[in-house]
Amino acid sequence: MENESKNRYGLGILGALLGAFVGSIPWILMYVFGNMMYSILAILIVLCSFYGYKIMKAKIDKKLPLILSICSFIAITVTMFIIIPICLMMREEITISVDNLKLIYQTEEFMRALISDYVISLVFCVVVIGGIIYNLNKQLKEGVNSEDIKIISQDASNSNFSNEDIDKVKSIFENYGATNKENAVNKEEIMAELIKEFGEDKGKRIFDYLKVQEIIKKKSNKFYFSEKAQKSAWYRYGMTSFKTFIIIIVLAVIIALVIVFSEQVEKNTIENNISSENVFENTYELGVDNLKLEFPSDFTILNNSQIEYYFGEEYKDAYNCLAVSDDFQKIVMVFEDDKSNYEEDYTPEEYLQYVLEDESIKVKEETISDNKFYVVERPYEDENGNTYVEIDCIYDAGDKYICIIFDCLQEDKINISDIIK
Repeated sequence: MENESKNRYGLGILGALLGAFVGSIPWILMYVFGNMMYSILAILIVLCSFYGYKIMKAKIDKKLPLILSICSFIAITVTMFIIIPICLMMREEITISVDNLKLIYQTEEFMRALISDYVISLVFCVVVIGGIIYNLNKQLKEGVNSEDIKIISQDASNSNFSNEDIDKVKSIFENYGATNKENAVNKEEIMAELIKEFGEDKGKRIFDYLKVQEIIKKKSNKFYFSEKAQKSAWYRYGMTSFKTFIIIIVLAVIIALVIVFSEQVEKNTIENNISSENVFENTYELGVDNLKLEFPSDFTILNNSQIEYYFGEEYKDAYNCLAVSDDFQKIVMVFEDDKSNYEEDYTPEEYLQYVLEDESIKVKEETISDNKFYVVERPYEDENGNTYVEIDCIYDAGDKYICIIFDCLQEDKINISDIIK
């Protein structure tokens, strides 16, 4: 049997990991489709991890709590950062791909919320796992057989000490009136009776066993028998550390509230900054040859706070100007590119072919407001099958190129000559 258990050790780890992922299913469904996160569901991850390990009939020893902790941590991490984002993409009918997943990770607001939820989940999971590990360690320390080990066991008996044996111990304590801490008695008196009843070896072992179970309790170097602990796993595994448990729960809730409150304050601050700044400016000066962009009334030139809020921090300083339509279906981006950034002296056509990485691309020359622009139109489809067109437009300003990118639906394409003045 020992060899069989060793042979199944690896299978047990696999079972624990698979069980943890099975236990995460209710959590995923609640998060994705219920738009809420119940961290208490984390207990299912640990429970399923334990029974996944046990069903493989693997060896159960002092390593089991560590295995359950690692498997649960892996399941929680993978669930939060891979499975849940993929499920959210499926719900929004976004094509599942590595590139789209990377785009989600680059969305600062989404990642901030995900990490916040992850931290809260781990805080609560530490509490849940801690209690379960404590119980498992006690049973392992007691020498409970593998097949008898449970997450929470109401029955204090095992294959070595029956309920009848425990009742005999109880009777001995009752004879001394030692059933509460006020009437605790010396160990020597109890041990003498236990040895008389069970023999020296079993008498010592059952005393140690019931002491570990917290059924025999210590008070000022004396001992008494707790009938409540005998009948209730809550008193054996919970009440003895109830104050510590409450303190941990309170701290976990405080940390969770602080995180949520901080996120809400930051969000409100950003939104207040956005609303307080001028969002009605619709003209942008290009700074060369009196050229400017005049946007329609349904466009807004975003400031840095808005750009960071809507597109992420990496976009904040990437453009000299970023304007969007009210429905965000039309976007105009402007940036400058110094010619000194390139070793070769490109013509405007060669420059576009180089930066767009397509030597065969066709570059059109257009005169707009008596100035020469070089234009490339590139249609593409989004994940929902909608056809968009990106219009790359550059102006040669001598030592640099003024680059203007127009992005919109093909059916509602922007007329660049209506904007460039």
